[in-house]
Amino acid sequence: MSEITAEERAKQIREAVAEMKLYNNPQELEDLRKMIRKNVPLTMRGYLLAYLYLKSEGLLNSKKPRQARAAAKPAAQGASLYINVGRQSRATAKDLAAFVCKESGIESTQILSIVFKQNFSFITVPENVAEKVVSSVNGKEFKGRKVKMSPSKEKNEN
Repeated sequence: MSEITAEERAKQIREAVAEMKLYNNPQELEDLRKMIRKNVPLTMRGYLLAYLYLKSEGLLNSKKPRQARAAAKPAAQGASLYINVGRQSRATAKDLAAFVCKESGIESTQILSIVFKQNFSFITVPENVAEKVVSSVNGKEFKGRKVKMSPSKEKNEN
């Protein structure tokens, strides 16, 4: 199977534009245009057009499309814990996980997720070890800073 050259693609695109101008149902095109404007961010519309072109020509990679980060992982079930350690502490999520495991005695596999923010983080652990983690980590020192850890509040709590 030979590769399509840039000139051939450009010619196909010009031909598609010419066909579009002659399309006998302009209202259908207008309705689709409005739908695209409503559902596709401005900065993504060109990419959508390129994607649809590749798809129509059968040139897409046969690999399964990657999923969005949030959609790829199901929400972690367990207890969410707040800790006053974040990027500003010059730490990484890996450092934080190692610290929590060392201080609490839990396995790294018991840390279900870490949401690492600028000044703090949220660590999700199984419900049955949450209290043990909080009591063993709270008050300890991490990178020269006294750690404060507590069960995190729900978003609607104040």
